[in-house]
Amino acid sequence: MTETLPLPTAPTSPPRNDRLWVVLVNFNGLDDTRKCLRSLADVPDAVSVVVVDNASKENAVPILQREFPWADFVRSEVNGGWAGGNNLGVQHALARGAEWAILLNNDTVVPPRFVRRLTEAAEAFPNYGVLGPVILFMDEPTKVQTTGVVFNRPDRDGFFQPIDVPHDAEGRVGVVECDIVNGCCLMIRRDVVEKIGLVDEAFFLIHEESDWCLRAQAVTKCGIVADAIVWHKGSSSFQREGKKLQRYYDARNLVRLLRKHRNRPTARRFLKGFRHYLGYAFHRYAHERGRGFRDSADAVLEGVYDGLTGRYGPRQDRWRPGLGLLRMAAGLVWRVKK
Repeated sequence: MTETLPLPTAPTSPPRNDRLWVVLVNFNGLDDTRKCLRSLADVPDAVSVVVVDNASKENAVPILQREFPWADFVRSEVNGGWAGGNNLGVQHALARGAEWAILLNNDTVVPPRFVRRLTEAAEAFPNYGVLGPVILFMDEPTKVQTTGVVFNRPDRDGFFQPIDVPHDAEGRVGVVECDIVNGCCLMIRRDVVEKIGLVDEAFFLIHEESDWCLRAQAVTKCGIVADAIVWHKGSSSFQREGKKLQRYYDARNLVRLLRKHRNRPTARRFLKGFRHYLGYAFHRYAHERGRGFRDSADAVLEGVYDGLTGRYGPRQDRWRPGLGLLRMAAGLVWRVKK
């Protein structure tokens, strides 16, 4: 049976459980965060919630505290990106006894069975310390947006190859192993965090959950729960901030990800992977140029430059010696190929 998208209802108050926490990060997305919290309020199973306001232009904490007094709130005066914001939330949860933390994008809604299905999977498959569900599109509530992926396999195209996860809301809970659980909804066990550390904040945005999952595989398994229990609006931060930043962080952080995990036994050899990366980056650049988005195309090249020179954290306007030559070379190749 297919479950339709739940409509937001007036917030009640879920029973609190300090062994299980949901972490939301809000960055200039007050309306989205409200909808997500309303859906969590209808979850009958005990769970605690912390909202991190990631240096939004307007401090959302006082507003949300009045509307959702059952949640905890943390205000950061610095935008730490997905990585830094979620680290604050995870630290808050661990300090209060969390055994599991569920990192949930604020531009999502969940059905009442959300907590029950994740905890059932955790209990049934204790060798999985990182779990996530099947994710559906919010505007197409029966269509799969993403499941999980395997990373950088030499026998497959691309770097992030999706896996098929047949899902059934009425069936027995199952888990399919993967390399990476999507950061839209990622549940991680306390002991895994204690062994591998928090999210690498050098990524800031994009591919940071990939690094976390790949690091986690040194001590546990990652898997996708065979049930669709999250509807995701999708990339709302980038819709507000523009495609340019998405292209920049994608190109830059993929360099860091490949470097950090170049010795994975299942991955392409490093030089072959690097050649594949250059082809990927040029494809992104050509796609943006072909659509007339010069700023986004230039952002790909900035990302390549900063990735190769090891400049991470939040993007900064800076002088990049040699970037002009890279831009000229990419433009020449693009004109020849088009």
